[in-house]
Amino acid sequence: MKVAELGNFTKAAKELNVSQPAVSQNITALEKQLGAKLFNRARGEVSLTSKGLAFMKYAEKISYWYAAAGQMFGQMGKLTSNKPIRISADPVVGSYLLPRAVSVLAAVHPEFVFDIVPNGWGDDTPADVEISVAPSPETMDFWGEGKLVGVMDAVVVASPLNKSLCKAAVSEGEDSYVAKPFSTIAGVHVSNRFVVWNHYKEFLTPDIIARVSMFSSSIEAVKTIVATSSCLAGIVPVFSVIEELQAGSLLKMPVSLPEFAFDVHFNPLPEFAAKTVCKLLKQSLVDSLRKV
Repeated sequence: MKVAELGNFTKAAKELNVSQPAVSQNITALEKQLGAKLFNRARGEVSLTSKGLAFMKYAEKISYWYAAAGQMFGQMGKLTSNKPIRISADPVVGSYLLPRAVSVLAAVHPEFVFDIVPNGWGDDTPADVEISVAPSPETMDFWGEGKLVGVMDAVVVASPLNKSLCKAAVSEGEDSYVAKPFSTIAGVHVSNRFVVWNHYKEFLTPDIIARVSMFSSSIEAVKTIVATSSCLAGIVPVFSVIEELQAGSLLKMPVSLPEFAFDVHFNPLPEFAAKTVCKLLKQSLVDSLRKV
């Protein structure tokens, strides 16, 4: 189209910012593909043949639809600008914390679509952001601090059926453990044994390990067993039992477990980090952690 407009290969090449041989080679390749001569070539000038004039109508339509496709697809296209925001999350964060954060964000911004998958899902598609957890270190370097959005604390829970512990439970509105009978795991009555989320195994002292009835990678299994037991206490991440504590099916024990904490890290791709939705998602996650 540019050669037909200017009637000259050299002028077309200059305007297209390519070499003159490249223009000639592309025209020759196009003519070979179509099986038709498109241009009459003369010294310093070219003009469309009758077949070139006919093909020009198709070229105009091709150019139009190509431009229209670019407006609909691509990074800024209408059909792809709202592509799902892919979040690779630690299974516990993805199951118990992230849904609350995303639901708050989605209520305000219904145009956002989210795709949440567990870390290491096996899909080669890169995630826009990865949310991971790691045992809280004693020191935090500069880069780690920048990724830190909060802490996943541990909690000891028991069933209302557990008479030896339910009197010591933290009642609604209380935030102090001072007046309670115990403040360490060791203070849990000796008649009770523990069911523990297995990520806490490395933090347990030998005397507590001796009182463990079961380790499980399933937090749901820990909660179900403890909720129906009169002699078992569970150790799980606090935001995994928010609904049960609110409903009263599990009771929170006044036990302090700072050494069981996990840091929650927010790791966006560089190109995603600059987007407004990334900042909103991060803040929503921070707010959700603070409310736990």
